[in-house]
Amino acid sequence: MTKASKKKQVVIEERYHGPLITDGVSLGYIKLLPWITLAVSFIGIFGTTYIDHIGIYKILFIVCMVISGIAIPLSFFDRFIVRFKSFIYLFVSLLVLIFIVDMTFIGLIMLVGDDGIYSVWALIYDLVALCILLFSIGLYSWYYLPKNQGKIWAFNRWETYGGKDNAKKQERLFNVGVAFVAVLLAPAIITGYIESIFGVFLGILMNFVFPALIVDGVQAARYVRKHPEYEE
Repeated sequence: MTKASKKKQVVIEERYHGPLITDGVSLGYIKLLPWITLAVSFIGIFGTTYIDHIGIYKILFIVCMVISGIAIPLSFFDRFIVRFKSFIYLFVSLLVLIFIVDMTFIGLIMLVGDDGIYSVWALIYDLVALCILLFSIGLYSWYYLPKNQGKIWAFNRWETYGGKDNAKKQERLFNVGVAFVAVLLAPAIITGYIESIFGVFLGILMNFVFPALIVDGVQAARYVRKHPEYEE
C-alpha cells in the first residue's frame, strides 16, 4: 500500500458519526431527498389551499418547495457535487429539516384535522415539536464534541460488540416494547382516536430521530473543509 493510499485510509477512518445512525450522511442524499421534499411540500400547499386562511403554512411550504426545486437541478451535476462537497452536505441537512417540517405538518393534520391548524392544540403541538427538535439537535451535537467521539454508549453497546446474549436481550426488550405500545394503542383504536395518536407519534418521531442527520450533515461539511481529499 502506498503512502497516499495509507493517508487516504486514515482520513476516511477519521470521520465520525453519532451513535444513533449506522453510517454518516452521504452526498448521494442530494439525488433523492429533494424529490421527496418537493412532492410532500407540494401536497402541503395543495392541502392547505382552502384551510389555511392566514397563509403561514402556505408561505412555509412555498419556501420548502423553492429550496427543493433548487436542489433538484444541482443533483444532476456530479462534478459540482464533488467540487463543493461541504456545500452539498449543508444542503442535505437543510433538506432533512424540510422533510421534518413536512412530516410534522402531516402529524398535525392527523391530530387536529383540517379545521384546527390554528387551534390551541395545534399551537401546543407545534411548540412541543419545536422544543423536541432543538433538544435533539443539541443532544446529537453533544455527541460530536471531541471528548465524546468514539465512546461506546450504553444504548448502542449491543450493536458495537454484537454479542449473542446482548442481541437476545435487545430482542426481548423490543418484544416488550411492542407489547407495551399495543396496550397503549388498544384504547385509541377502540375509541376512534387512533389517527390523533399516530399524529402525535409521527411528530415526536420525526423531531427526535431525524435531527441526527441534520447534525451529521453539518459535521460532515466541517470535516471536508478540513480534509478536502476525503472521498466517500
